[in-house]
Amino acid sequence: MTNQLLSSSTDRGIIVWHHNAEQNNRLMPNLCAVKELKSNLDASWNARGDKFCVGGSSGHVFVGVYNSQLNFWVALSQTEEPPLGKPLHKASVTAVRFDPLSGRVVASSSADGSVLITSAYKEELDTDGAGPFAGVVEEAGTVMFRLKTSVWNNTLSWSPSGATLAFASHDCEMHFAAFTPESVGSKTKP
Repeated sequence: MTNQLLSSSTDRGIIVWHHNAEQNNRLMPNLCAVKELKSNLDASWNARGDKFCVGGSSGHVFVGVYNSQLNFWVALSQTEEPPLGKPLHKASVTAVRFDPLSGRVVASSSADGSVLITSAYKEELDTDGAGPFAGVVEEAGTVMFRLKTSVWNNTLSWSPSGATLAFASHDCEMHFAAFTPESVGSKTKP
């Protein structure tokens, strides 16, 4: 654990708060660079605390990592192309979560009726891990699975093993998708 908090807001800001024992145990802000043009709606850390993901109103999913040369966090769109690539979703991203054991993929739910599982693999960070997605080395932003509902999706959560993704849609339904190393390896729908 890193003793850091992550906040995102409708003013497009993302802040990583770190504990500073030398300054009366205060939480000190560390700003993040992100190119979101609209609101940031959700943010989440990976289990190791070395990457975070952010879902934006523009349909973009961002993955942030610390840049030690610049001394701040940089969050890039999963489809980063100058100036800003095509968004993953056609509507606002309502929830984002890394898979809990490897941190190599991000699940994102959206008001467009889709839940996407995309690669968030970073070679310099993702050197270990377990679970169904442990072997993922796809280029960041590659859509591995697309799950559809007929209405917007409100939230999602992984099981502790990373083998099941649960997501809730606005029609009061709960949906579950199961993943195995075989289904991930062959990229077939679970």
